[in-house]
Amino acid sequence: MLRGLASLGLVAALSGRGSAFARRDEIEMLVLGDSLIWGQGLREEEKFYYLTKRWLEEDVFKGNGSVRLTVKAHSGSTIKLDPDEQAALESGNRSPFEELHPEVNVSFPTIEKQLRTAHSEHSDPASVDLIMLSGGIPDVGVAKIINPLESNRRLRERIDLYCRRHMGELVSEAAAKFPNSLIIIIGYYPIITRHSPMKRIVNDIMELYSVPGWAKPPINNPATRAIWRLWRGKMIKRSRIWLEGSNAAFASVVEGLNSSAGRERALFVPSPIDERTAFGTKNSLLFTVGRKGRPADAIGETRLRECPPALSELRRDTRLKYSTRFCELASVGHPNPKGSAAIAAAIQERLDTLLARRFNGRVQPASK
Repeated sequence: MLRGLASLGLVAALSGRGSAFARRDEIEMLVLGDSLIWGQGLREEEKFYYLTKRWLEEDVFKGNGSVRLTVKAHSGSTIKLDPDEQAALESGNRSPFEELHPEVNVSFPTIEKQLRTAHSEHSDPASVDLIMLSGGIPDVGVAKIINPLESNRRLRERIDLYCRRHMGELVSEAAAKFPNSLIIIIGYYPIITRHSPMKRIVNDIMELYSVPGWAKPPINNPATRAIWRLWRGKMIKRSRIWLEGSNAAFASVVEGLNSSAGRERALFVPSPIDERTAFGTKNSLLFTVGRKGRPADAIGETRLRECPPALSELRRDTRLKYSTRFCELASVGHPNPKGSAAIAAAIQERLDTLLARRFNGRVQPASK
């Protein structure tokens, strides 16, 4: 259905605008969010937003059009800024709007701020056709999600607050500020699953917390891993609560916006990364810690250079506990190149279906 459409009607089909299919040889795409959509640890050409851009240009436009890309996403960005963190930044004379290297995982600028900055910088917000975003897991907190000692009820409350209420407010604002855009929310994936080896889990936790080499054998051996396994079931359950809860919340946000708009303004794309391809599994689509505790991704050297000075200054100025080691190993648990390609394919499938449905019976393919 799509092959050979080139640029004819693509913009109108993406936004659902009317029946006047004007030819445009460029569409505008805005990328907002956290480390997932930023593509932590990936080269630019490996990131799923870039793969989506290339698919539109090569497969949909057939080389006869282009995608203008604006990326505001960065690692660690929360949807809104925690009031205590904002107060600490202000007391240290640090702006919550400050932009560090996007591989450095800090919560600011928030996704809310990314959206407002993009709007203020855009000469014609109505010309933005596609917004891709992810957000919510930095707000909920990965450590809180998998902590077996935390309350499951409290986890569900946090998911509802951040992934439904805060994301809902963000998406509603995005729809108002960019009235002709199609908004795509990208889902997350399970963190710890029954297919994740306990040895890998314990190893990477020790690396993240800078456990010295001499202390690793007593902590990570067959005997001690039996103790860790007592908590493993709870970690798996909480990971499932996260996945099911966040997916339901994002789907609810999309349904609410589409219902109020009376048309398809938003899409939710669940992650194709499942229990068998999650963290540490045999066919994992996620990064783990590399050899000798080094980052396993292509951008690791950048973080090893950027994280220490940036976070040292923030700790000094704000007294907030930013972990340099967590920053250096921030790619852990994020999609590797194969994982990113799988997410891009899921996005393309959803867009393919949407475009085919909107074009069906209304326009003819452009002549070759």
